[in-house]
Amino acid sequence: MRIFSLDTSFSFFNFSVIENGKVLEVHYIDSPRKTLEELPSLIERAGIRLNDFEGFAVSLGVGYLTSLRIGITFMKTTAYLLKKPIIGFENLSLLARFTPVPYPRLPYLKVSTNVFYRICNQEGESEVKIHQGERVEGTGISLEVFKDIELCRENFYHPFFPFSAYGGIVALRRLEESPEGDDPFRLEPLYLKPPL
Repeated sequence: MRIFSLDTSFSFFNFSVIENGKVLEVHYIDSPRKTLEELPSLIERAGIRLNDFEGFAVSLGVGYLTSLRIGITFMKTTAYLLKKPIIGFENLSLLARFTPVPYPRLPYLKVSTNVFYRICNQEGESEVKIHQGERVEGTGISLEVFKDIELCRENFYHPFFPFSAYGGIVALRRLEESPEGDDPFRLEPLYLKPPL
């Protein structure tokens, strides 16, 4: 099975091609231009034809809502028009799942002025929380760009984490179990704060 996976959580975005459990391509773009301007042309320049894929994956956040909405809408529309299944993934869960550090694992990311995190152990994950300055027990997991934030005594920082690649691997496994995928009309960005 061939999966196209997209992450537009932050100002940079990345997309990956996964086939039969292997990551074939990872594209990482950090551009001053807006996601909507860049996305279709970059996919085309990479030689990717979306109708060649059997399924899709897309990040639901946490991240910047405008860029997430653009990425999610783009992928939902593509999946719907091509009549292909789609799976949503969440980047905090990916950080916890694919970082081999002791439990409890506390993946966290900074979005604007807020730090969002989960507490993950062998039994499962907490809901996504907004950090209020409290010290949390466990091993923090984040990106090197957020190294100035120490949620825990012990922290692990990824220099780069290809959310789209790991999200595509998770999507492939889910599609093998449930070939219909997620309901595209129910895929929405992860909202944690009520609108003003």
